[in-house]
Amino acid sequence: MIERKDVPAAWYFEGMEVTETDAGIDISTCVLKHNDDVYSFEAVSFDLIPDDQLKVAYDLFVELDVSTNEMKYILNRSYVDPDGYYPGYSGNKRLIHTLLSITVDTDGSRTGEIFNFHKWEATNEAST
Repeated sequence: MIERKDVPAAWYFEGMEVTETDAGIDISTCVLKHNDDVYSFEAVSFDLIPDDQLKVAYDLFVELDVSTNEMKYILNRSYVDPDGYYPGYSGNKRLIHTLLSITVDTDGSRTGEIFNFHKWEATNEAST
């Protein structure tokens, strides 16, 4: 089963809808905001394809190229070894978020998490 988790964050998305389909994942157009910065993302989709011998892990990252101030998705598809390990983010840009992490078993069943990064709001916790 794929769980959805709401996460308050300083880097947050507006307008993002992540839909699980029979074939894979669809993500709507959206924007990522941080302070006064706004980064646009086009709609994307990808298939979650099982392997007949090993589990397959899909991780979707958001990375920032600090030198150009460009933001993009990075999809990592890797095989899960028998001990359950698989590589995580190995890029050379600034990792902003892991949007989803899904494992597809050899029978096609899916487990993992999809994260909804929404605006973090500071609360006044001072007692009166």
